[in-house]
Amino acid sequence: MRSALAASVLCLTVSGCANSLVADQDRNVASALPYDSVDCATLLTERDQLARRYNLSINAKPVFARSAMGLGPITPDVRSNRRRDVEKASGEINAMNRSLSRRKCDGAVQTLAVQ
Repeated sequence: MRSALAASVLCLTVSGCANSLVADQDRNVASALPYDSVDCATLLTERDQLARRYNLSINAKPVFARSAMGLGPITPDVRSNRRRDVEKASGEINAMNRSLSRRKCDGAVQTLAVQ
């Protein structure tokens, strides 16, 4: 009986890793490189449309939830599909802004940290 209970606890812990909040939120950080081949005006339009569609600011950034020390990888992702889509859009907007800023396009949002 105890071994079955221990096995159940282990399985539940490991299953949390497959759908963890931290892993899903890490996927929201998008690369800016694919956007470098899109001309500035088109990319600005795409960014603005994406921001409007999800009611986000044009300088949106990916969101990361705080989790207790050591529990991040096993915290299950219980966000709604809408929330996941909004957070994914935030990552895409941020990537678009990084591309626009790097290429010094007109209308680019400053994305570099001021030091």
